Order: sequence, then structure tokens, then C-alpha cells
Amino acid sequence: MKISLLTDHPEAVTTIAQWYFDEWAHTAPHITLDTVIEKVTEKASNRNKIPLAIIAHVEDHLAGVLELKIRENKNYPDYEHWIGGVYTHSAYRRQGIAGALIHRAKEMACGMGVKKLYLQCESFNIAFYKKLGFELLHTAQHHNVETTIMVWDTNVQSELV
Repeated sequence: MKISLLTDHPEAVTTIAQWYFDEWAHTAPHITLDTVIEKVTEKASNRNKIPLAIIAHVEDHLAGVLELKIRENKNYPDYEHWIGGVYTHSAYRRQGIAGALIHRAKEMACGMGVKKLYLQCESFNIAFYKKLGFELLHTAQHHNVETTIMVWDTNVQSELV
């Protein structure tokens, strides 16, 4: 598995946007594939600042993606830095790709001086993120889905889990 930045692989933008659209965005009102492509393209422009995207390849195949974002959930403006868009293609699930992407995101965030990383997930993902050092904060609504907001605090963690 090779972890790199989306900025080094701009040809992956359309594939990632399609993954996101098919997995989540198709249910959101007024969101089109072109809208998602624009948002993913924004993350493909950055290398040393957030927002950016981290991708995983297995051999030469795009296998997964994760985004570091700014204020992903507008209902919580005090929560500045977020992990979002964690996606592993179905052919590569349960192979440690999401965990490797999260580990790299933590390293990069720490290198940029980020003190806390937030994420929101559905209930079936809580145990996975807890295993990676995230702690529960509270539940929230995201569109019509109940999610859980979690945090990873660099001041509490003794190492990058």
C-alpha cells in the first residue's frame, strides 16, 4: 500500500468524487456530481495546508481516500479541524487502508500544529474510530442521519495510535 497526497494524483479526483456521490452525496438536496468534483478538486490543490486529501493505492489501483477539512460541520464552528470523507473502495475493505490513512492524517495534522481532530460517523463506525484513539463527544444530525461527533486530542494521546 502506498499513501500519498491527492495533489500528486489529480487524475483520481473524478473517481473519488464519484465514490463520494454514490456513498453519501446523492441523498443531499441540490448536490450534483459536478458539485462534489469541485469540492474534491479543492483538496487536490493543497500539500501543506488544510483542506487536503490523502489517498491510498494498492499496487496501481486507487483504494481509499481521506480528507482533512476545516469546520466540516457548520453547527459546531468551534470544532476547527476535521477528518472527513474516509472511504475505502469495496474491493480493498478490511485490509487496514482506512487505519493507515487516519494514521497519516494524524501525523500531518500534528506537523501543522493541529491540536484536535474531529470527525462525525454513523454508529456502526464508532468502535473502529475508538480503536484509533478517538473519543466520543456527542450525537448530532447530519442531513437526515444521526451521527456521532468524536475527537482525537494530541495533548491527551501519548503517541499516534
